[in-house]
Amino acid sequence: MDITVQGRRIFAATFGAATDPAVVLAHGAGGSHRTWDSIAAGIAARGFRVLVPDLPGHGASEGPALESIAAMAGWLADFLGAAGVERAALAGHSMGALAALDCAARHPAKVTSLVLLGAAAAMPVNQALLDMALADPPAAAALIAKWGLSKDPPPAAALVAGTAAALSAAAPGVLHADLAACNAYDRGEAAADAIACPAAVIVGGQDRMAPPESGRTLASRLKRGRAITLERAGHLMMAEHPEATLAAILDALDAGLDPADWEAFRAQAHRMLDESIDFLRDLRRRPVWRPMPAGTRAAFDAAPPRSGQDLAAIDAEFRALVEPYGPGNVHPGFMGWVHGGGTAEGMLAEMLAGGLNANLGGRDHAPMEVERQILRWMRPLFGYPQGASGLFLTGTSMANFLAVLVARTTALGAGSRRGGVSGGERLVAYASAAAHGCLPQAFAMSGLGSDSLRLIATDAGHRMDLEALRQAIAADRAAGCRPFMVIGSAGTVDVGAVDDLTALADVAAAEGLWFHVDGAFGALGMMSPELAPLLAGIERSDSLAFDFHKWGQVPYDAGYLLVRDGEAHRTAFASPAAYLRRETRGLAAGSPWPCDYGPDLSRGFRALKTWVTLKAHGMDALGAAMARTCRVARHLAARVEAEPDLELLAPVALNIVCFHRPGEDSARIAADLHEAGIAAPSTTTVGGRLAIRAAIVNHRTREADVDRMVDTILSVGTKQ
Repeated sequence: MDITVQGRRIFAATFGAATDPAVVLAHGAGGSHRTWDSIAAGIAARGFRVLVPDLPGHGASEGPALESIAAMAGWLADFLGAAGVERAALAGHSMGALAALDCAARHPAKVTSLVLLGAAAAMPVNQALLDMALADPPAAAALIAKWGLSKDPPPAAALVAGTAAALSAAAPGVLHADLAACNAYDRGEAAADAIACPAAVIVGGQDRMAPPESGRTLASRLKRGRAITLERAGHLMMAEHPEATLAAILDALDAGLDPADWEAFRAQAHRMLDESIDFLRDLRRRPVWRPMPAGTRAAFDAAPPRSGQDLAAIDAEFRALVEPYGPGNVHPGFMGWVHGGGTAEGMLAEMLAGGLNANLGGRDHAPMEVERQILRWMRPLFGYPQGASGLFLTGTSMANFLAVLVARTTALGAGSRRGGVSGGERLVAYASAAAHGCLPQAFAMSGLGSDSLRLIATDAGHRMDLEALRQAIAADRAAGCRPFMVIGSAGTVDVGAVDDLTALADVAAAEGLWFHVDGAFGALGMMSPELAPLLAGIERSDSLAFDFHKWGQVPYDAGYLLVRDGEAHRTAFASPAAYLRRETRGLAAGSPWPCDYGPDLSRGFRALKTWVTLKAHGMDALGAAMARTCRVARHLAARVEAEPDLELLAPVALNIVCFHRPGEDSARIAADLHEAGIAAPSTTTVGGRLAIRAAIVNHRTREADVDRMVDTILSVGTKQ
């Protein structure tokens, strides 16, 4: 095709479909598009649009020739625009490689990847050759052909002659101008250092004009660079070994997403891991939380990157923009909401799981056995039988939702999965008025409606009032409704109260109801001999939802659902499909699969971080950490009760302390603590009064941390 670039008529050979990804091939000194004759069509055959321009003054393009590599780099960028190409891979040989290198450094948004053939960061030209190119271009062309081809074995005479003839065809003065531009170029190293896109340097093992070591050095400077060596090739590799050169170019263009340099990646990965370990080690030197500056927040308004970035730069951005402004739940001063602190071992497990990238929707592989082992560990902990089922989910909110669906399907029969829930008896269920807000939402999502969940009043200990429950069940039956489920709380969200689970189990048994326990954070207290008696009756539940990422200290997220009757669980979700066919051998074996027990076919390896945490610390140590958080909570409660200016607003059942400073705004106090970086409590309403709520969940929190919070409240509070 003929187009106009920078006011000159330019010829470019084209191959492939206009809709395919673009590749631009830049020829070397004294060359033209014909340099790539043995290569271009092969690249196009692999699904690329290939454009092979004659540089100004070369081949069929108008002159004069450009006099510097920088000018050629700018010309390549303008050529892309004139050709209607927004972004392209640039491949260049020798001088063309320098032009492509410089273009990628100056115009990164235009370049998707680089392929540099016979290249080095600097390509000085012998003065005698420069003089010869000016005085006797054919002689210079013959010398380049001789030195540009390999010598072992010697190239055929016809190849030498043909190469020399092609170089001699350049217009007068062009070969000298090109060689002079190469000789003067001194930005190669700086350009390489600035380039972040994938890059490959194709090195001729017998290159006498750009020695192999210089090509490999250039590849090592490129952040995402790699060297591909053609051992038998010289500098003019396209003429000498076209098939091997084409294969190397296609390898470079089709490199995929793996690191170009695994050792460089390894070094950067070690640095990132060291930084993350330092972050956890030095938590107490940092504020619990800090507000994000407007300028930092604005950084996230940037457009999505079209080209890849250097991993070190991405890490630096993470350390500057993300790490300092996290929620703070890893910090011992975090006491808001009910967030676990995580562990160093869990962090490593996340890395291992990411590397394995296993989908735990189903099939027969070892990660499935890790998840099944967690189930085998949980059954006896909660007194569940061998046939009980278990499933990892995002959290207890989803686990509660699935439990409602299992109970609903059990009550109405499997046919309700097809026919729905309308038109029959109205199903109703019961939970404490202090139950978590995810429960009404679960009923709304289930199709039963949130009004179908009756919220029962609580007693003085913030537990479900059993007499009020019995009366509500009787009233619903009298009204023609069908009670089907009662939900107990093992640690309410506001004050941490534990319902009388044994009594609720008795009511459920007497009334023929499904008994579910929302044990989001409290259920794992069964690991502690000190706390387990408070959870008596949990072993009689039909289903249990809880989070390993709360008291279990597993990194987010790792929710879990246990169902006593595994077959009832499976009936509620299993969906036969041809693409989920089970076999007795091969990867499709290993039935049943987790997708038979929930809606997700795509499931991450949440089980690994749980498995690693349990194996690294053991249930005894985890249980002891839970008991310690309760002791810290009792210490805080005693401290509050000992201070005349503070008032405890609810009894402390487990690890949540609700208090206030009478006459002051609890929300303001909490926000002041957050912004000071001292502590991060939350707020809630207890008995109509706004409370400062300290949930001691983090295994790192000690008495000194809650004392510091109280001392700060007393020292900076001013009555309004």
